[in-house]
Amino acid sequence: MRPPSNSIWNRIPLPALIGVWLVAVILGAVLVFTSFFNAPAGTTPTQTVAQNTTAPTSPAINADTPVPQTTPAALQPTAGGDTNPTPVPPPDTGNSTPTSSKFGPDGLYPPLDFGYGVQVNGLVGDPKLAADLADRIHARWIKQQLQWGVYEHDQGNMDWSGFDAIINAAHDRGLRVMLSIVTAPQWTHPNLPPSAPPGENDPNSIKGPPDDPNAYANFVGQVVDRYKGKIQAIEVWNEQNLVREWRTTPQTLDAKRYVALLSAAYKAIKARDPNIIVMSGALSPTGVDDGVNATDDFRYLQQMIDAGLLDSVDCVGAHHNGYNIGPDVGAADSQSLPKAATAIFRGPFSGNPPHHSWFFKDTLQGYASILNGRKQLCVTEFGWASSQGYDGYPPNFEFAQDNTVQEQGDYIVEAYKLMQQWGFVKMAFLWNLDYGNKGNKELGPRDDPVPYSLIALDGSKRASWDTIRLYLKQVTGD
Repeated sequence: MRPPSNSIWNRIPLPALIGVWLVAVILGAVLVFTSFFNAPAGTTPTQTVAQNTTAPTSPAINADTPVPQTTPAALQPTAGGDTNPTPVPPPDTGNSTPTSSKFGPDGLYPPLDFGYGVQVNGLVGDPKLAADLADRIHARWIKQQLQWGVYEHDQGNMDWSGFDAIINAAHDRGLRVMLSIVTAPQWTHPNLPPSAPPGENDPNSIKGPPDDPNAYANFVGQVVDRYKGKIQAIEVWNEQNLVREWRTTPQTLDAKRYVALLSAAYKAIKARDPNIIVMSGALSPTGVDDGVNATDDFRYLQQMIDAGLLDSVDCVGAHHNGYNIGPDVGAADSQSLPKAATAIFRGPFSGNPPHHSWFFKDTLQGYASILNGRKQLCVTEFGWASSQGYDGYPPNFEFAQDNTVQEQGDYIVEAYKLMQQWGFVKMAFLWNLDYGNKGNKELGPRDDPVPYSLIALDGSKRASWDTIRLYLKQVTGD
């Protein structure tokens, strides 16, 4: 048995010891709390807090989701449609210039060696949604047509509102803009005889050039001044080798007169902004060559060159809509295709050989041969029509029956690839992105732009949308 200790602890009553212990515990807790929650700025508590490592994802936009004409505030456009969703930035209302590092100092996507573009109808419905759709499909350019003859019906009273909206929306999305400026108001034709008959689809006589080419040049100058830094290319007129786009009294398809118009516009544009790309009006591929209703596109191109075209353009406009064969098919091999035996539309399979105008490859390579490296082409309209899923098609568009929607997407992607590879094409604009649900409701599928559009009559995305989107995403690196 151990003897009793004389330690001081044995002489302190037990209740007092318990009280001292409790005070120590409380003081320790206060010190820990103070040191943890009042750490000096820039220090890190030693305690580790678990983090949520799951990144938010953007909602996928299904190809069957209807695209509304307008966008309610609660349903603002979101990035989507990709099979592999990515983290989303703060909501984009479409009102501010992008600040992401992927944009250059001008707020736009950096330029590519080849310009991938689409034509939009930004004057109908929500222009922010039109620009958003172009961005979602990974185009870097949009084309918007500006019909001067329609929007300045009275001299000095131009309605800019729709164009302001789509150009600002595209710029806010980092997209480059090409304006195709066509038609001239009736007041620019003071010498038009009162008895002159109205033209085809032209009751207001706006599809002819102004009597004075400087009137057109002055208007184009106003456009450049208004949209300084927001438009990067201008196409001067459209399909001037056809009577439906170039009406005069007496009627003649005059390449010299067109080049005079182009030259005046070129000088006005470059004096204001030398960086804007000036394109000649794209020609229509045609086998008709009477000089009144149509002039063969190869012959008309040579006539423009002889009149001084190459001194007044940065690139030469071209069109081609591919009928019912692929972009890599030429006249020499069209009749050996399996489709030659089954096609409803016989144009590319008739003749010995068939005319070049039926063929995307033959037409563009023919232009390149005439230009002989002196200028590149800007393809301001190309595409393939498909009536699949519709209960009709536009008159004289029988070829739309021969293309499935999958073929539509495949042909468009192949055309982009070929143009980029050929090297003589500077940029190309797909016809069209979103005219499908914005056209003549009475005509429905019989409205000309509908079978070409990637947006269907009901506002859904056609199957060709994803084919094209995935390709453009790959080549643009977006």
